[in-house]
Amino acid sequence: MSKISKRIESESVKQDTKKNKNELSILAVANKVKESSKNFMEIEEKEVESRTGENDLKMFKETCSEVRRLMTDILKLKVSGKTDEETKKKIMEKRVEASLLFVTLKKLNRIDKLRLKKARDTTHDAKQRVDSFHLQLENLLYEVFHLKKEVDKCLEFKSKDEDIELVPVEEFYQEAPPSISKTELTKSNQHKLTLARLEWEFEQRKRLSEQCRNLEQNREKASNEIAQKQKQLESLLPRLNSILESTRPLQEELNLPVERIKFQKELALLLPDPLYILYSQIKAFIEACDPSLQISIEGGMEDALNFGSKNKTGLDEILEDVDSAESDMEAEYETNKRTVTSNKMKTDWQLTRHPLRIQLTVERVVINFAYLITLNIVVVDCKPLQRDNGIDQHCIIDNLLSEIFPNDHGDESPNWVNCFQARSMVNGKINEQGKPYLWAQRLAGLDFNGVVKSTPQTFINTEFVETVVVALKNRINYRFQFVKVLHLLEKGELNLNQDSNAAFPATIYSRLVSWAPSSYEECIVTSKNLDQLLNFLEINPKALMFFKATIERESAKLLAIFVVPVDYPNSAPICSLELLWNGKHTRENSEIIRGIEAEVNVSINELPPQHKIDILIVQLKKLTLHLDLITEIDGQLMKRGGGSWQSQAKPEFSAEKMIPQLIKGHDRTFPTKYDAGSGFFLHQ
Repeated sequence: MSKISKRIESESVKQDTKKNKNELSILAVANKVKESSKNFMEIEEKEVESRTGENDLKMFKETCSEVRRLMTDILKLKVSGKTDEETKKKIMEKRVEASLLFVTLKKLNRIDKLRLKKARDTTHDAKQRVDSFHLQLENLLYEVFHLKKEVDKCLEFKSKDEDIELVPVEEFYQEAPPSISKTELTKSNQHKLTLARLEWEFEQRKRLSEQCRNLEQNREKASNEIAQKQKQLESLLPRLNSILESTRPLQEELNLPVERIKFQKELALLLPDPLYILYSQIKAFIEACDPSLQISIEGGMEDALNFGSKNKTGLDEILEDVDSAESDMEAEYETNKRTVTSNKMKTDWQLTRHPLRIQLTVERVVINFAYLITLNIVVVDCKPLQRDNGIDQHCIIDNLLSEIFPNDHGDESPNWVNCFQARSMVNGKINEQGKPYLWAQRLAGLDFNGVVKSTPQTFINTEFVETVVVALKNRINYRFQFVKVLHLLEKGELNLNQDSNAAFPATIYSRLVSWAPSSYEECIVTSKNLDQLLNFLEINPKALMFFKATIERESAKLLAIFVVPVDYPNSAPICSLELLWNGKHTRENSEIIRGIEAEVNVSINELPPQHKIDILIVQLKKLTLHLDLITEIDGQLMKRGGGSWQSQAKPEFSAEKMIPQLIKGHDRTFPTKYDAGSGFFLHQ
């Protein structure tokens, strides 16, 4: 067994030896191949440096053309069909030549790849150098920036002594003692001069600090004395109040408004800016020019004090309330109720008015000025000071303040911002609070001409205040006179002064049987011509008052619609007529009615200024006279057989008036001018 094992071991050793020899031979061959390939690569790299791309391109093209030629020849030989040895030999030779050319092409390809690799390596090296230079440049720029920043920081550095205001140099040398100024050293050395000035400043501040302490002590003493006297005054206040309280019955008996004046001053401090400006301007005018006017602030002080805090949250709180109200609604009505409640609460918020208002008493009318906080406008309303049983209160108030100035009706907000604040909801309800007349905004310092958000102007032209007050007084006086005229007309009385009566005959048979107020809508239905007349005259119906009158003479009835401007008697009334007698006669089908309307509507020029208030009575009396003339002249025309409206055999009315010429001209006009001297009626 030992021999066999030894033999096996010897054989294994031999096999390992052979294996090692084979591996060594393989490694040697590989090293030789690697070394030869490395040498070959080095040779080709050197060859690349000696060759040019243009020559290689030229060689590549020539080689390709040669390969193409050889392939063509081989194809021709094969196509020829010859199979002899010579042909095969030629084909083989050409194949060998082509193969050698392919070797050349491969070499050119390797050389091209090596040249490309070398160009890339060169480009990469150049790029690295450029990147390195760029990085160095950025580092240098950063260092330059850092150095500049440090230089600027050094230049901007200020020491604390630079913040100290020192006395001028001349003053320093004059006031400072020699021990500090040291003139010989400081005049030649700027640094020592600065140190000396700082030392002098320090000495001065120590002295001033001592003075300040002394003054503080004096102030403390004065403060203590003031506090003691304040306590004495406060102890006097309850006694003074009790004295004032005990004198209140005496003040009321003697009509001394001491308490009211004091209360008004306290309320004035709580007014919003627009109302305060309006109040102060009018009050100043009253004290300076017209004591007959009265102005006061109405409203509760507690309400005014609490209003500010309640109004701070504004629309946000209201919207929260809306949401909470919506959450409690029933499901089937949820959508509709949400819309109604939200709109109502928003509208109420937008129409919130300040609890204080200004009350101006002019003649017998009380004018109230209120301020709508959200809309930033002042609204005005009015009422009679006291009721008179014989006078219609509505006639006094109706449009009393409208058209104080031209085209100022107060129907819409003058603040342009309100046009975008739910205009459809707000504009219709502003008039419930009052009317925002332009003259009221100007009195309150609010000017909305071209301005989106207006702030109150503290100065108002005093001439404008006087103009407004005079216009209000005139309007109110004329309105009360006009109401008295209306009261007489309702009774059917057409009483005029002696001068005005002279233009009429002593006897007029027609009578005013009814006079009643009306509306624009009713009058348009009654008289179709009225709307055309107002459009022709360019009159706004909002600035008018409408009345209906009926004048009768037996069967003849004259219906009249009177349009009275709000500024009557400065503007004359206008009437539209309809005669019901032997047919229906209006300005559309009767030249006579047109002539009467034209003559009556211009009668304002016939009255002197002191009797302007009688314009309406004069117009009505002229209508009664015209009805007499129409009926009597028509009867005389009937007798003469020309152009009568009557169909019966005998005239209804006898001729009572002296009319020399019944009709005149192609339009057959009647005589309307009464000559008091002769008693004749003449043509104009």
